[in-house]
Amino acid sequence: MSESAIEILEEQLKALLGDSVPDQAVYNINAAMELAGMLEAEGFTFQLKDMCPKSMTETNWRATFLKEDAAFSAENPQSSVAVCMAAVEALRNGS
Repeated sequence: MSESAIEILEEQLKALLGDSVPDQAVYNINAAMELAGMLEAEGFTFQLKDMCPKSMTETNWRATFLKEDAAFSAENPQSSVAVCMAAVEALRNGS
């Protein structure tokens, strides 16, 4: 994902959550997990899955937020980006 796409993702999170977005959520998995906890407090269920568990060289993560019968998922080689992408979709479409 390009740096400009990551910046856009950060802007989308800020637009949806304002100042409550954890600092560096797109770059840091700990902050992204804090973001996931915020959505869980809003009634979402969260899952993060390693899509390349046996690979020593490849990474790909799938983050999913579930609410009622809807699932909002995103995949990315960076786990924090996958979480943030899925969070944006969940916030836009599942609230």
